[in-house]
Amino acid sequence: MVTRRNFMSGGAAIATAAVTLAAPAIAQAKTHRWRIQTLWQAGTVNQQAFERFCANVKAMTEGRVEITPLASGAAVGVLETLDAVTRGLLDGHHPATVYWTGRNPAFGIIGDLNGAYDSPYQAQDYFENYGGLDLLREIYQPFKIYPIGVAWWGVESIPVNRAVRTPDDLKGLKMRLPQGMSADIFAKFGVVAVNLPGTEVFSGLDRGVIEAADWGTLGMNAEIGLHEKAKYALFPGFHSMPVGDVSVNQDRWDALTPDLKAILTIAVRDFARDMVQSVARQDISTAVKLAEKKVEMIGWSADVRRQFRTVAADVWQQYAQKNELCRKAVDGQVDYLKSHGLLG
Repeated sequence: MVTRRNFMSGGAAIATAAVTLAAPAIAQAKTHRWRIQTLWQAGTVNQQAFERFCANVKAMTEGRVEITPLASGAAVGVLETLDAVTRGLLDGHHPATVYWTGRNPAFGIIGDLNGAYDSPYQAQDYFENYGGLDLLREIYQPFKIYPIGVAWWGVESIPVNRAVRTPDDLKGLKMRLPQGMSADIFAKFGVVAVNLPGTEVFSGLDRGVIEAADWGTLGMNAEIGLHEKAKYALFPGFHSMPVGDVSVNQDRWDALTPDLKAILTIAVRDFARDMVQSVARQDISTAVKLAEKKVEMIGWSADVRRQFRTVAADVWQQYAQKNELCRKAVDGQVDYLKSHGLLG
């Protein structure tokens, strides 16, 4: 016969066991609420893709990670997010990696090795399977920031007001170019670099101050009216394909359980695919509309692209000498390009 005392002892034991079993689940149920600022304006194709990423993370983690997507400038200036994430004022950021070139030139080399890749999928292969992401984490480490992954918004196009069918046609072209690697590479082809702020690109084309511009993708260029003045487009592009990392404060990352880290890693990979494809759809639609307005799309052949890449590779080596991380960033990508037949 079970005594009252034994019954109560057994019940207590069952309750204790239930609490013990539930403890891990309770611990895992902790909610991580992050604020991540991007470089994108509200309502753009790119910001909408990032918002989908945040929604996917919430769904896949069953609400254990909630990310509030902040558009460019919502919390801090677009060039202030690195310090804000380091200090914990923001939990994370999605910037153009090249923004931090002044902190370490290796950011510029790994963030946009000008002329290197034909498509974002090649760059993604390098980052995910040939050590690029590990190197980016090493570059970010002094800032106490952890890159979960990287994304792209396609290969940038060049609006130009005369036909440029080969690298030889670049000679004497007045082109809006930012200072740095891009300007140094185009100078090898006789391009006259003009350093204009982005707000003056349209007026520069209108007034003849420039004849071409290094600005954005075909869709981005058309959105701000550049092809009202430039009746040619080097498309698909060949010169610039910037990386946009998705990174968080190291302490925020370390606070996650292993399963959440795995989910976020996969979610960033999916975000990269989503943004590349979303921008590609925008570019294709834009190309059709521009053709109706008699804007000619000029696509360089694989051989012509290779000519440009070979010259660019000489400039890469100059940048590789800046520090050890720069050397790693150049050597790793050159090895990748050679192994895939893109560079001799």
